[in-house]
Amino acid sequence: MSREIIADDSARKGFRISRFAREYAERSTHSYGGGEYGMYGMWDMRESAETRTVAKGFGLIEDADGSPLSDWDSRGYYNCDCQETPIRVNAEAAHAAFGAAGVEHWEWRGLVAFDAGDIRGLKIARQISNRLAGYPILDDDRLSELEWDSACEMIADQYTLPTGVEPGDVINKMPEVPHCSNCSSCDVEDAMECLGYRKCRHCDEWLKADKCGVLCWDCTGDYAEGDCECLSVYVDTLKHSGSYASVAEVKVMMRACVRCSRARYPYRIAA
Repeated sequence: MSREIIADDSARKGFRISRFAREYAERSTHSYGGGEYGMYGMWDMRESAETRTVAKGFGLIEDADGSPLSDWDSRGYYNCDCQETPIRVNAEAAHAAFGAAGVEHWEWRGLVAFDAGDIRGLKIARQISNRLAGYPILDDDRLSELEWDSACEMIADQYTLPTGVEPGDVINKMPEVPHCSNCSSCDVEDAMECLGYRKCRHCDEWLKADKCGVLCWDCTGDYAEGDCECLSVYVDTLKHSGSYASVAEVKVMMRACVRCSRARYPYRIAA
């Protein structure tokens, strides 16, 4: 019996397991649960293939490090984006290549599997392996697209942007796209400053201003001393002009008010 045929009693005679899939089953310490794991693994491979429509074989794709190419499922991954995004890109590209050629393909135990009984599938798997040996990404454009989407989601989740400013506007002002929510730095404040915004000194509100230590209107009013209305009048003026005060300007304003100055600096007044 040829090494490529797993069993004479296969529901589909001449069932073929690719050489790499067979080697993986023989050498991998996976937990198939009982029996000689290599043979049990190959029977499991055959069983998974025979649930397909026309598959008469089982194959795995060799990645650059000698391991099988991983599949990707958005519901099952919780690792860094920088690790998962390349897995997703390569899995999508592999499935797309098999699909375009009309070769059956599926996920098997977290790996990309294909019909090795179809010579086109073996050729595609070999081409993918050769490409990965020279460069780890099968589709750079798709990788960039996913990194962009991930960066936009990260900014939208972590920051409340002002009306009219989209996450993409912020990313365009960054030196590079933050490709991972766990590993990348995200200089949002510098980017927002380039867009003409500063964050309030005491809260997370973004303000259209170009001064340091700027305060939103509510935080400006919080500086008021007692029942003095000087700052409330000041805030009304700011609202009317659509401008904002800095911490330094508020302090100057309070020093000029006799009541606020007496309340804030009692010892200086006494002297």
